[in-house]
Amino acid sequence: MAIIDKTDLESRFGVDEIARLADRDADGGEDSGVINAAIADAEAEAIARLGPALSGPLPTPVPEMLKQIVAVIARYNLARRDVDPEHPYYVAYRDAIATLRDAAAGKIELIDGNGASVSSPSLRAFGPERAFTDSALAPMLPRWPR
Repeated sequence: MAIIDKTDLESRFGVDEIARLADRDADGGEDSGVINAAIADAEAEAIARLGPALSGPLPTPVPEMLKQIVAVIARYNLARRDVDPEHPYYVAYRDAIATLRDAAAGKIELIDGNGASVSSPSLRAFGPERAFTDSALAPMLPRWPR
């Protein structure tokens, strides 16, 4: 299931910016498959980093925060990951990865369109009440004379 598509990227960052980043050979047109490859790589990276926190497949609709994170990673991929550490693309990418790390660690929750948490529930152990308590076993113990 796709998290974002080309129109999502264009609505977040502008048609001109995405077209400029997708024109690798500087001929004025989008190079074939560049945007789809950047999106696919971004989705794979986000799911891999978030994987341990997911309790199943991604919900429909996909959480808006996850769409935003994947879009930021895809834009960074379109820039060929070749920007300075101070460049806004890299700063946004670094922040997106930190957010994914926090979500995977359970520090923040991804919320789906219905307001439910996407992350896995915490583990709980339960069982019946203890049957062999001290008071239940006391009548069975031998009574030694003192």
